[in-house]
Amino acid sequence: MKKLLLLVVALLALSSAFGCAYAGATWNAKNGKMYVTKNDMLLGGILRGAYECTPAGTSFNCQAVPDAP
Repeated sequence: MKKLLLLVVALLALSSAFGCAYAGATWNAKNGKMYVTKNDMLLGGILRGAYECTPAGTSFNCQAVPDAP
């Protein structure tokens, strides 16, 4: 759980440095994956994305979710 909280804090800090804001992150205990949604603040929020993150040791491998709203 500590790693998850550290990842969320790191994503928030990184996003504020580059002008993006992560709107949310959630953990799915059934499949062991984390889902992160991103809303780009630079262009009025038109660049949105959702990512599915899988734990890999001490880090996460994140892939963009196709067809995400």
